[in-house]
Amino acid sequence: MSYFVRLFSNLNESTIVHFLIPHLISVLGFLTAGMMFYLAVLIYRANPDNAKNRFLSFLLAFEGLGAGALNFFGTYPFPVDYIDSLYSVRYVSGSTGMIRLLFYASIAAFYFDRKWMKSVRALFASKILWLTPIIGFGLFVATLSVLGGDVNAMGDMYMLECDGPGEGNNETYGGTEFIFNTTCPASLESMYPLSATKIGVGPLQPILVPLTALFLLVSTVALYRIDPTAISEGAHFDERELRAVRFGFLIKLIFLVGATALIILADSLMNSGDLVGSDIIQGDLFFSSFQSITLFMNIFGSFMMGVLFAYAVLKQDVLGIDEQLRRTFTGTIFAAVGAVSFIAGTEIMENLIGVGWVGAVLMGSVLISTRKPILASISSVSNLLLPEVHTKDEDAYLELYKLAVEDGNISEKERTMLNMQATAYGLSTKRTSHLEAWYHASEPEGTTQQSASPGLDAAASATPQPVEPSITHQWTDESGYTWRRMSDGTSYWWSGTEWQLVEPRGNSEA
Repeated sequence: MSYFVRLFSNLNESTIVHFLIPHLISVLGFLTAGMMFYLAVLIYRANPDNAKNRFLSFLLAFEGLGAGALNFFGTYPFPVDYIDSLYSVRYVSGSTGMIRLLFYASIAAFYFDRKWMKSVRALFASKILWLTPIIGFGLFVATLSVLGGDVNAMGDMYMLECDGPGEGNNETYGGTEFIFNTTCPASLESMYPLSATKIGVGPLQPILVPLTALFLLVSTVALYRIDPTAISEGAHFDERELRAVRFGFLIKLIFLVGATALIILADSLMNSGDLVGSDIIQGDLFFSSFQSITLFMNIFGSFMMGVLFAYAVLKQDVLGIDEQLRRTFTGTIFAAVGAVSFIAGTEIMENLIGVGWVGAVLMGSVLISTRKPILASISSVSNLLLPEVHTKDEDAYLELYKLAVEDGNISEKERTMLNMQATAYGLSTKRTSHLEAWYHASEPEGTTQQSASPGLDAAASATPQPVEPSITHQWTDESGYTWRRMSDGTSYWWSGTEWQLVEPRGNSEA
């Protein structure tokens, strides 16, 4: 904890780029990992026998594990004694990368009905799915062996530890030459002891990352070729799920393409010798900024994909999941805006008056005072990306509520029946109030006008129908009552011996 006190007491352009930003990206990785594991469990528990649920839950779990491991070394200025442990974490991110490569190539099998794709779905429905961590690790180790070992394939890890001004204690995992400057500057004496860690790039990343992007591109194009309006009623997915899944893949693809370009550039920098002698503690901000942006793009792409995938699968199975995901999205974006504002304010005031913390305080005050309009703007975006949907129980409650308010009013008996159904469905009073408000907000204008005229409704219902009405919807609620909705707008319930008409109050009073 004392290190972070020293860090925030010495914020400037150098300490922000070399230390604070990597710490924030590492925290984002851990938060993304936690959210992904939580969503993976929800998706799996929603229907553990469904191959698609199993597939997506494992995919999100591996995405989360990779996001948490990717910048683990940036969590804290670890002593050089930890270099072997820190390097081993790269095996975790590499293995999950191999697994995700296989999953990205297989996603289209759950949205097409071709014969070989059925075999792919059957594979993910089997117990082989639980062996994917071992398969991914085996493929990764085999690839490292082909490329000449871990250091030759992934690049080395470099650590510089400073206990005071002067020559620092430097170490590399693979025993290669330490290419960066090893001097600990006197200007950072108030922050010592500290250490800086950088990772190299080998031939593996420029191969694996573009290949992953290519597989993702092929699957994304395949998903976008599906016409949402042509989805059959017997399909195991709907239009809203398809749109959310393919948009999630598109977002991930955009960030992954950006990361691919940066990885290729990093490889050329490492091989060109331009980084030899560069300062990784105080000067030469380019490489630290470059590395942080690359890691951020990978982690944030996983976060967005996880939110959209969970929305697609759980929207009608988990109560209020769409609202939870919108809050998560809004809170994360607001936190990102706050972090960027905090860093920008610190940097501006550091350059103007030489006291960076004043800018942090000013930006914090501005964010607190303007948080409502900022949150409202972000919420409007989240509502477009994740529109409100309801579970099957909520839809049943709304159907009953629609019957009760057809005359523009709800009697005491009708309210009692609604409360009983809400209890049977496990809906809280707060949730039913929200559903009723949503119903009136989304109700067509013509319907509202008709509801305001019960006498007109009674006259219309008394008019003989030239065609015998047909059943449009029939369901049984959890209390055992069976309901039936007819094509002419009337509704009935089964008394046990015959169908009884459910009359709006306006009709009965007439």
